[in-house]
Amino acid sequence: MIYFDNNATTIVPPEVIKEMVKWINKGNPSASYKTAVECRNLMKEFRDYIAKKCNFISYEEDTKYTNAELPKLYQIVFTSGASESNNTILRSIADAYKFNTSITPHIIVSSIEHKTIIDCANQLAGIGRIEVTFVSPDKLGFIQPESIEKHIKSNTALICVMHANNETGAINNIKRIGAIAHSHQVPFFTDDVQSFGKYSIDPIAMNVDAFSVSFHKLHGPQGVGLLVIKRQFLEGFHLMPQVCGSQNCGFRGGTENIPGIAASYIGTKITWADRRYKNDKMKEIKQRIITELGKRIPCQNYADYLVTPTAYPMQIVFLSTADKIYLPNTLMIAVIKKSGDMCNIKLKKSLEDAGIIVSIGSACNTSSSKASHVLTEMGVGVEIKKGTIRISLAEENTLAEADIFVEKFIQILKNM
Repeated sequence: MIYFDNNATTIVPPEVIKEMVKWINKGNPSASYKTAVECRNLMKEFRDYIAKKCNFISYEEDTKYTNAELPKLYQIVFTSGASESNNTILRSIADAYKFNTSITPHIIVSSIEHKTIIDCANQLAGIGRIEVTFVSPDKLGFIQPESIEKHIKSNTALICVMHANNETGAINNIKRIGAIAHSHQVPFFTDDVQSFGKYSIDPIAMNVDAFSVSFHKLHGPQGVGLLVIKRQFLEGFHLMPQVCGSQNCGFRGGTENIPGIAASYIGTKITWADRRYKNDKMKEIKQRIITELGKRIPCQNYADYLVTPTAYPMQIVFLSTADKIYLPNTLMIAVIKKSGDMCNIKLKKSLEDAGIIVSIGSACNTSSSKASHVLTEMGVGVEIKKGTIRISLAEENTLAEADIFVEKFIQILKNM
């Protein structure tokens, strides 16, 4: 099998599985016996590792901090994944802002966020707990900072824009968006799921007050994630936990998933090792696919297609490129067929039959015949929506796999 669906989930290496098994039956981390202490030490070591990589200080309740350190304090909260982290931040803001001010909070959300954020925002708005403004991307799928600023109101309590889109790979200028948010005294949250591990986020330099992570995107197991929150944000807004308990400094109760956390730690270290080389390698594979497809079938970048669409019987349009404004591993390809309908579900199934796993967009949408909400928000034409697939690479993918994909893909198109 050639696995090109790493934005959905990554492959768990043997050493990560071994580490996970090692930590089963270590007991409850809140207890006082030896293995329980080992569990607590493991979590502290992992938190410190994340904090060092991201240039902040991990908050611990039993440690004293100087005034100079306070702005660099972030609390690292272990969760069941980014879906929980995303829901927690929106629901906590909704509760805290209304309780503290008696005013219904307004939240600005990009319309290309992961469904966990869009659905949560819609649910909260539907029951009157928040007002929400969804901000659309430009035609290439980027959220422009100025489009965020014009929607800020006196009761805006949160701005929520993902760092990189899981379908197109478009990387948003979150540093600029965060600066705009802070100039209006509004906190800024980013879903960092797809970029974390490819790039190490510096939340202080990038004006980020909170961000989410999911470790099954970093060669860890499903069911483990992070919500990283600036202490000044958490305490200043009096954010309330959605799952009460003593764990995670009282912000997310429940006995921690120690085997999953231990495995995620190893997976994260594997992911970050030689990161620049890995990113360059994935860019090379991505460019190889673009180049080799271009030798066999008419191809255009989407930006060019918008200006001068061509009229070949069949052609390919690349909705993401090898440029640095896109994730190094993500390539969205649309097949346009002038006569008859193109079906991306059929494309995906044909590739699976050939031993190649891809996606037709967000992993949460792969069983649906409806077009991706991301493409819809970009204003993409129906001729492109019908034939779009997403390739998402990991460091273990190879140029040889790219060549096999091109040959198989071209043969499938000929058969169609």
